[in-house]
Amino acid sequence: MPARKPYGLINRAETKAKKAARVDGEQSLTPDKSLPMRPPARLMGHETAVATWRRTLRTYGEIEAQVVTRLDSDLLVDYCILMEQVHELDEIRQTAYKVWKTIKASWARIATTGDADEISKKAQELAAALSEIVKLDGRGDRKRALLLQLRQSLYLTPRARAGAAPKKKEEEQPLDDMDMLLSGITDELNKK
Repeated sequence: MPARKPYGLINRAETKAKKAARVDGEQSLTPDKSLPMRPPARLMGHETAVATWRRTLRTYGEIEAQVVTRLDSDLLVDYCILMEQVHELDEIRQTAYKVWKTIKASWARIATTGDADEISKKAQELAAALSEIVKLDGRGDRKRALLLQLRQSLYLTPRARAGAAPKKKEEEQPLDDMDMLLSGITDELNKK
């Protein structure tokens, strides 16, 4: 059974009683304080994680509905740390790829000399470097899959938001002359 959407993200028609029950239920589970823009202590020293925390909270601040609360702070911290780990894995992979390219160029030079022992040794180094790249790719893929799950839980993917996006507030149209006249008359009648 899918998780219930926060009330602010529901755009279907509901009875007043259902709306009131949902709002009361959500309010009873909503902490008094909201998530702080300042990252928690667990993220200190993690530059990418801190940047992710701030960017994500700014994004949440732009929408009308309250999607995350203090109850979700550990989930958000895990998401931020995981983002940093993926960033680090990408950097390690880039380094491993440069090492592989260097070994490959060295192997190509040695291959022309005809020394079988050297060619074999470099081929083994080349295979080992390629194996490390493949391992890093696998770890990165698993972490990205976990990131996708966390993003869906935090309403950070289009699929998670599909059908859940709150309607934008309609801009109030300026009153034309007739509306201003009628509202003035109505105000005067209400005073009496």
